[in-house]
Amino acid sequence: QGLEWTYANSVPDQNQYHIRVVSNSWGTDGDYDPNGVIAQMTDMLTYDNGVAVIFAASNSGGNGGECSGGLKTNVYANTPSAISVAALTHDGTAVTSFSSRGCMNQQHTWPDVGAPGRDIWATAPRGTAIDASTKLQGDLYYMAISGTSMATPHVGGMAGLIIDIAPSLGVADYHRDDHDFGDSLVGGEGTAAYVQFENWDEENFTRVHELELIIELTAEYEGMANSCEDGNDDDACSDIPEQCYLSDTGQCHDWRIGHGLTNVDAAVALARTLELMRDQDGNGIVDHPEYTVWDAWEIYEAMLDEKTIELNTDRVKHSWKGDWNHFNNGDSGSLYYTDDTHYVWIPNGTERLEAMFTATEFELDSLQVGSIQLEIDLGDDGSNDQGQGNRIANTWYYDLDVETSQWGQWASFDVSGQAMTFLGFVDDQEFFESRIPYKVDVVLTLGLDSVTDIAFEQRPDFYSDLDPASPSDDYDSSMDGMLVFTRSVYDQQAVVSLITPKSMTDSSDSEGFFASLGDLFAKHGLLMALLSLFILLPAIGVGYVIRSWEHPDEAIEAELIDED
Repeated sequence: QGLEWTYANSVPDQNQYHIRVVSNSWGTDGDYDPNGVIAQMTDMLTYDNGVAVIFAASNSGGNGGECSGGLKTNVYANTPSAISVAALTHDGTAVTSFSSRGCMNQQHTWPDVGAPGRDIWATAPRGTAIDASTKLQGDLYYMAISGTSMATPHVGGMAGLIIDIAPSLGVADYHRDDHDFGDSLVGGEGTAAYVQFENWDEENFTRVHELELIIELTAEYEGMANSCEDGNDDDACSDIPEQCYLSDTGQCHDWRIGHGLTNVDAAVALARTLELMRDQDGNGIVDHPEYTVWDAWEIYEAMLDEKTIELNTDRVKHSWKGDWNHFNNGDSGSLYYTDDTHYVWIPNGTERLEAMFTATEFELDSLQVGSIQLEIDLGDDGSNDQGQGNRIANTWYYDLDVETSQWGQWASFDVSGQAMTFLGFVDDQEFFESRIPYKVDVVLTLGLDSVTDIAFEQRPDFYSDLDPASPSDDYDSSMDGMLVFTRSVYDQQAVVSLITPKSMTDSSDSEGFFASLGDLFAKHGLLMALLSLFILLPAIGVGYVIRSWEHPDEAIEAELIDED
């Protein structure tokens, strides 16, 4: 029913909810059945409405040898028009032990791409079995769980981002890989397993969404062949040859991780390049539908660039908001506190760290009262470096000197304290809790004796960034341009200059003439109709005169009948 509702509410020009992607973390193992209801709904969503349909590959593990009757991958993910997602480790460097392997001798059962699916943080649904199994993690609102169901939303979110900047994406003129006539990539001639389909490379049901083609082309496979997480004794993880198997995309593809780890930056660049080719005047209307993903593939890398930006300041900043929660489970008496850890990068040359911590500790509706404070660990060595701080109203101010030994590493921030809510049990006697919203603003001041570049690698388990802030009182014009930011950017102009005209058809000149004539009628209907009459009427007159010359003695006989 969910897919039926999605189909009914995503019809082009009647799509009030702007549905372009549907992510599915459910299913059962088995092979593709073109007559199955879900397979047909997936095709209808893709081909009729242009919706990208994504399915989790399943959590049944395996080794790639399970084919006849024992296939491990999700039957719905094996639908050619669907995007099948494997689960990779948290850092995306290997396939997880549980992620389903496709049948190595049937390529359409292989996952299309992989995404992180191990220990992924998500909101915790209270009162469910999953919530009960993760209570010992100690967080009130969030939990870390694993599965292809956790990998799939990564691709779903990525898909939404891509379609937002490239709304013209639809069905590609590209067919999902498979091998008819009993052949497979792995075993060669006569080794394909399961059902074979006639004219696979010609039938509409094997075409894929352009989104799928884009994320397959840009996925990262290098170094991931035969890279498996421990825990799957069935898979020796040593059977991918040095020369990888190539799909029809020309990229590496295997039955564990598909085409590899999805790459958001590259996929966005490729999709945006295609959109710039199709909508060259930027008015939101596709003027050049003749361009395909393959055309954009040839030039998209020019968009990916790195820029160094000079700034006239000596300070950078980072801010975030959060909720400190004290959770009391009335049935068990257990107490839980949310994890409020946050990180800020300390660049080389940093001399001073200022932090402002604002919290709403008193709340009248629930008679909440509390006292919380910010903890700062500059060297991330477990020490509390924040000192006492100064409090004005609801805001604490901290001013710390930064030593050279603390440069080039992450400073850790946390929130601790106590709180009580006297009327919380009125609304919920089991889950009554204290909730204190807060905001943290951090400003770093740098000594600019030489050019300082703010560039660093993100933590694999956390995202944080630094932005320019207003200069300090000690700043002077001699420091202009000495603080620089090196950032990855999308340079759209770089690809615009590479776009070349492409003919919509290779047809004959006569076909081109009639196509042009059709365009004239479409654009200037009334004028072309009058012009046609102007040409047609004299032609009829000339024809009549010629006929009279050729048959001068012909008589026209008529009989008048009086019915009275």
